[in-house]
Amino acid sequence: MTFLSLLAALVVTPPAGQIIVDRADGAWESQQVQEPCILPNPKDPSKLVMFYSGVPKSNRVVCAVGKAWASVKDPFTWHQDRRNPVFGPIGKGWDATTIRLDAVLYIPEEDAYYIYYSATAGNIQDHIGLAICPAGPDGYSSITPVNIRRYSAAPVLSPEPTAPYSEEMASQAAVWREKKRGRWSWYMYYSYRGKDGTLPGIRLATSSDGKTWTRHFNQNDPRGMGQIFASTPDAYYEWHQVSKIGRTYVLSTEVGTDYGKRWRPVIAVSDRPDSGWKQLDVDTVLQTKWTGIYRDDAIYHVATPAFYKIGGKWYLYTQACPLPNNHNYIDGQWDLWCFTCSRRIPTLGRDAIYVPQ
Repeated sequence: MTFLSLLAALVVTPPAGQIIVDRADGAWESQQVQEPCILPNPKDPSKLVMFYSGVPKSNRVVCAVGKAWASVKDPFTWHQDRRNPVFGPIGKGWDATTIRLDAVLYIPEEDAYYIYYSATAGNIQDHIGLAICPAGPDGYSSITPVNIRRYSAAPVLSPEPTAPYSEEMASQAAVWREKKRGRWSWYMYYSYRGKDGTLPGIRLATSSDGKTWTRHFNQNDPRGMGQIFASTPDAYYEWHQVSKIGRTYVLSTEVGTDYGKRWRPVIAVSDRPDSGWKQLDVDTVLQTKWTGIYRDDAIYHVATPAFYKIGGKWYLYTQACPLPNNHNYIDGQWDLWCFTCSRRIPTLGRDAIYVPQ
């Protein structure tokens, strides 16, 4: 073996895409794994912390939250906690039945994780809540059921039934915060159901502390629904992630076009967190364009998309499932995937996001 061939054999080429959490790994996540919320470990920059949700085959109404960790050098290999799940419904109150993970922020001044989640006492998550967990000495071990405490006995955002909102449900909050003129401003981008239909788009709420929220109705929405951007008709807008690339704010959203016929990642961008949002074409990140990766029997549906820049490279974390025999995505068997991203997509100005090739 020559020196060059030996060197080539030693260089590890990351896969274009692979399952990182298999639903078969635990009974609590045996139907589907979803909502990858990944943060740098605040106590160890060489490691990553992931919060995510799982749904069991035995009762597909139930959903709970687990945790895992990975090395920054290997964002494809995740170590799930054997005691998962770490957060779930407790059988009483407004979130008695099921919990679905929305977003997780690390708050340095409190040395704590803020965990936003959608939950219900019925069958469909219809309110948004907040739980807080101390990061602890190593940023990971203290994420336990006993340490994750609900902020309040009430949701932090409930559906608003009065006009112009006319909401029956509010769920799936992506949360962003930034400091302006010495004060923190918080932004929540949430999905809803109501007069406008089922998950017809995304609306905005704001806060000064992440706990008390004020919703906003966008009068400039051309569809008259008060959404932050003009959504695609006959599509479902559900779980989403918010981030910032350069000066551009980016929403990565799971969208089921044609009433859920094909779920895919859809991107919206703005140069301001509270207005000016524009959706890119719904086929921009469509998985059938991922050369050499896409297969009907593996990633026909792609949902809960989240983009992360790790170690100088971009990755897309999603849940994905094959096309179910009955063509109903609700019956899909979803695993959690990671995909490398090397195709450059312009956003605003010189800022760009990278998506699977």
